[in-house]
Amino acid sequence: MRKTTKKDIKSYVTSGLASDITTYNFDDMKNFLHSHDLDKIAYSTGTYGINAGLMQDRQTGEFFAITARNSALSMAF
Repeated sequence: MRKTTKKDIKSYVTSGLASDITTYNFDDMKNFLHSHDLDKIAYSTGTYGINAGLMQDRQTGEFFAITARNSALSMAF
């Protein structure tokens, strides 16, 4: 897992390389984590800790990004 900027993680979403899962609620994120085999690729930190993350599914190679500090981010990282 490498450290990067939040801007770089957001660029994965805007370019279409990653699916944005930032708005997932607790139940959606719980189901998502159980149905995917994820590898944490990158994270971003700010003054108050981690604020964004990028993950990749080991089976499909698909990327997923969380671009805000919320419950989804704390569950995944």
